[in-house]
Amino acid sequence: MAVLSCWVLGALQGAILILVPTMMLQGEISAFSLALPLSLGTFVFMCCSGWWGHLLDKRTSANQSILVIVRWVLLGFLASQLSFIVFLQFSEFQGISLVIALCLSRVLHGLFCSAIIPSAQLTLSHKDKKGEKLVWSSIATNIGRLTAPLLTFVPIDINYFSLWFIASVTLVAAVIAWFSHNANTDVSTDAKDEQVPSYPLTTQEVSLDALTQHTSPTSIGSVKTEVFSLFANPLLISVCIAAVLITLFSSQLQFSLGPLLLAQFGSAELASNMTASLLFAASASALVSLFILYRPLSRSPILFIFVISASFIAGSLLFVMQKQLIVAVVLISAALSMAPAWYTALAIHASKYNKARTSAAVSQGHTLGNAFGGLAGGLLLILGQQALLLSFILLMVLILCAGGMVYHRGHRVNTTNKVSIAKS
Repeated sequence: MAVLSCWVLGALQGAILILVPTMMLQGEISAFSLALPLSLGTFVFMCCSGWWGHLLDKRTSANQSILVIVRWVLLGFLASQLSFIVFLQFSEFQGISLVIALCLSRVLHGLFCSAIIPSAQLTLSHKDKKGEKLVWSSIATNIGRLTAPLLTFVPIDINYFSLWFIASVTLVAAVIAWFSHNANTDVSTDAKDEQVPSYPLTTQEVSLDALTQHTSPTSIGSVKTEVFSLFANPLLISVCIAAVLITLFSSQLQFSLGPLLLAQFGSAELASNMTASLLFAASASALVSLFILYRPLSRSPILFIFVISASFIAGSLLFVMQKQLIVAVVLISAALSMAPAWYTALAIHASKYNKARTSAAVSQGHTLGNAFGGLAGGLLLILGQQALLLSFILLMVLILCAGGMVYHRGHRVNTTNKVSIAKS
């Protein structure tokens, strides 16, 4: 169910982007006007992720099932999707009235959608000894993004068919959640699960006291708690910085593809077709790297860092030189899809009592980058293609530096933990 929820999230993102021209024409609104409700949903998502993470960790610390939260989250997510479709298809809203209506729907979307990633990763991280199961949240999201364009070619004459189909899948997930057995064993913190072997790419499950001297686990009755502090956690700060930079690069790249290809080919139709081909190749490359490459590479941290860095550098340079664009996008997507799976697993497994809150913090970093990537790309295009391409080089350097910082701090935490276990 966790994987299915991530699929819905990815599919919905892709379907809405594909339907932007249709929504603009029907609602008689500009691209900027339509971007307002979409951006509003993104910011609500970012603000609410931390609250959901705190709530999920609180229930987990009390050894309570998170299934109750998942049930209501899926129902709210379904309500947001249905309201979005209804405002578009069954109302007479146009212009500013449609924008306001869609803003209300997207606020609802951001409120409930923001709980999907933390709850899914919290479930997947349960008894994940090698830090490999979390990759399934990224795989499911990318499969959803890959499925979205395929839904537009289904020969069914129904307005907004892709949105209806995704809403029906959300309904199935909600029904499964409501009829699932409500047990307290879906995510637990039993003592026997606390002693686990070392991870190849992640640290052992240790309290944040191993990362910082400013926080420490406490006990209230029989329930263990731990103060969550982003700014007192050097590893998590590095991970969040990397998350912002990577999604800023990715979002800016996706937004810029159309204008750059239009300037290169001089044909809107040819530019659109080429953009669709590049985005499809990007999603396919991400799935191949996550399915096939991630697990063997994760056994050797040094080899993993070298491969994704080399792929990212080569792809970025090819893109800046405007040569072999499909190869460039494939290399960039392969690298940028594996990196989040690595550093998210690293951050989550470094925390014992705040796994969902940690996941939410990383998710907020990704959302922040997505929120400003398109805007940054649009502003740089005003200055010219050279300014945009130089920004890609700068972001590439910053991403490599952030990745190196994550690796260094993760290695230091793992070493500290091994020393503390040897002393005990």
